[in-house]
Amino acid sequence: MDCLAGMKKSIALLLSLFLVASAPAKDKAALRAELAKAEADFCAKVAEVGIGEGFHAFMAEQAFDAGRLTLSRAEYGEGIKAARARGPAPKGVKLVWAPMMIDVSDDGTLGYTWGKYEFTPPPAADGTQPPSNTGIYMTIWKRQADGSWKFVYDGGPRIDPPERLQKFLARPDLPKP
Repeated sequence: MDCLAGMKKSIALLLSLFLVASAPAKDKAALRAELAKAEADFCAKVAEVGIGEGFHAFMAEQAFDAGRLTLSRAEYGEGIKAARARGPAPKGVKLVWAPMMIDVSDDGTLGYTWGKYEFTPPPAADGTQPPSNTGIYMTIWKRQADGSWKFVYDGGPRIDPPERLQKFLARPDLPKP
């Protein structure tokens, strides 16, 4: 009787493991759409409140920001406070971007985006406008306990000369936004 009961438990356990393993994965297209929305909301927040505050709003508690070389949201926030203490943010600064590639893990907990950005610096002291800087960024995202997406890495390399970037962006095999 004990052997039979143990065998029934083993079969039940194997059956439940099989059912879990064969359960359909989350819809990848829906997961990518969620992350695309988070990316669009991130860019809109930056346009609304500025680069520092916008990045801070979408940063996970433990995150690496390559531009400011910070390792956490708290550390990044200290940098924002220090910048505010030095005076108001310069006018005319603009950062816009759009992903060219979005992917999410099968379990929907991690994702990444990469694409093209354009940074417009503030006008120079004499009023002239320096040229905009265009580049490629990459952001790694992690789903938070509340279901939102926050980035754990954001950065983009400086690409010189600019013609090298233009040649890359002209590739026919490059995903389109």
